[in-house]
Amino acid sequence: MAAGQELAADVDGQWLFRHGDLVLGPVSGSVIVEKLKTGELTPESPLALAGERDFQPMREVEPFKVHVALSEARARVDAAVLVEREKNHKRVLVLGGVAAGLALVLGSVGIYVARNAAVHGWFGEDEFEGIEMEAPVIRVAQARQDDEELFDYPTHGAARPNTPAGTKPTGASTGKPTALASTSRTDERRPPRPSGSVGTDPDGMEVAQQFDQSAINRVVAGNKSTLFKCFKEEAERSPGLAAKIPLEFVIGNDGKVNKLWVDNPQFKKGPLYECLLTELQKWPFRAYEGERATVGLSFNIGKRG
Repeated sequence: MAAGQELAADVDGQWLFRHGDLVLGPVSGSVIVEKLKTGELTPESPLALAGERDFQPMREVEPFKVHVALSEARARVDAAVLVEREKNHKRVLVLGGVAAGLALVLGSVGIYVARNAAVHGWFGEDEFEGIEMEAPVIRVAQARQDDEELFDYPTHGAARPNTPAGTKPTGASTGKPTALASTSRTDERRPPRPSGSVGTDPDGMEVAQQFDQSAINRVVAGNKSTLFKCFKEEAERSPGLAAKIPLEFVIGNDGKVNKLWVDNPQFKKGPLYECLLTELQKWPFRAYEGERATVGLSFNIGKRG
């Protein structure tokens, strides 16, 4: 005989059970066992054989002791499983919170690194292989023949000496920006003035150069890779592009680039010019007073010759 059948035989007979103040039954012993499994009855539920009035807790009724023990064992297992599930759930929540926090931190760090890499060119220049930039040339803004707006030394109320008819004044454009007056033989004998100083040029005019060349150089070095993107896009539009592209831009007293010339007939206007101007106008130069600064850059794109 199977074990289940033996247990069922142990509880043969008709049984009464109490539910509160009610006495219910009679029912078979197997029904009592089933009610114990489902929780409708507990080990403390009073039982009595049909026809008797002596009710006892089920755990004390001999035929049901084994079933009560099995029921309590199942209850302990279920409780342990429930506790373990709760622990696992809390562990998952904690790990999820840690992962989310870590992702947020890594995301913030990634954004910071990417932004600084884009600004300072930490690892972006490898992407633009074939694009080289020569050292920048920073000068006082001067007149150009190819633009109606002239950028000249401020006179502070003093006039330039008269220039004979048919000749260009000192510093006038010959198609390219001229060098600073400090390159003259007279200035070579004088110690250089720091940025922001006020002095007198060879023809007696007061000159106030207040822009900071080192600060401008730092901005150019930190942001030059943003222009590489423009040249890369132009190379994609013009396969096989190989050219030297000089450009010159003026930094206004507000620290914003307000003029740009691309000294290559092919790119004086068009998508490359617009891209370069858009990027240059984002460069964070400092505001300053006095003479406006012009910066000359020259880029070599692809292999020439």
